[in-house]
Amino acid sequence: MIELVAFDLDGTVLDGESRVSAQSIDTIQKLLHKGLYVATISGRSIRRSQEPLAAWPELAAALYVGGYNGGVVVSAENAGHRTLLHEERLDGELFKELATFSRDGDFNLICCLFSQGGEGICEEYRHSRSVAGLEAFGGAGFVQDETLYARAIAGEIAAPPKIMIVTGEAQREEVLAELRARLGDRVYITWAIPDRIELMPPHVDKAVALNALVREVGIDITDTLVIGDGDNDLPMLQAAGIGVLMGNAKPEVLQSIKGKDIELGPSLQEEGFSTMVARYVAGL
Repeated sequence: MIELVAFDLDGTVLDGESRVSAQSIDTIQKLLHKGLYVATISGRSIRRSQEPLAAWPELAAALYVGGYNGGVVVSAENAGHRTLLHEERLDGELFKELATFSRDGDFNLICCLFSQGGEGICEEYRHSRSVAGLEAFGGAGFVQDETLYARAIAGEIAAPPKIMIVTGEAQREEVLAELRARLGDRVYITWAIPDRIELMPPHVDKAVALNALVREVGIDITDTLVIGDGDNDLPMLQAAGIGVLMGNAKPEVLQSIKGKDIELGPSLQEEGFSTMVARYVAGL
């Protein structure tokens, strides 16, 4: 029996303009009213994970949130506050090495900074160059910092849970191969949007976030339904009781699930999220 439903955001319930459909909102509300645990697990920060749901504050507050591709997990809100359930950061020396690599390769480096203190969660995206024109980027919380390379290499910035290196789609695979050959198992590398790669601690992925949530709420992972559309979603889809890849996934991601215990669902345009939830959650 499904007790927890977790889902990615961009490409799963959000379109290219970060809009969520009325049907998806209705589905999420029904899951919450039914008493199920519901979580978003994405590459976004915690704050940016909540932004598309600003028009439904009670719904947004009721969701558990996994961010930074599993590097940070927080609870649902309680009296306006969220509890940090899990946190991982890049190794400090590795962070310096990656900043040097980005500088020498002339790539835009984006550092996803996260901290939690007495005033709650503090997040910021620091980027070495403009992010104008990049998909799903820009707005509040984005700060261009021309000194970012130097400050990161000098150790003036605490190692974040995730960084992104904007390679452009044409260079992505080449840079991925170079970093994997150079760094081996020192880092987890994936991508969700074709023009950039994402780097996290080596033992962190979205399955880590899913397992942290399962432990927190006290259920078995076999009682989870997880839906996503990206390469970075595959670890949690494989770990889930039922994992569903959206039909609008990139061709290389669709190809990669052959022979794996991951189901292929309809596309975002076909309301694939709501369709698959209705299929597997009884009485919805």
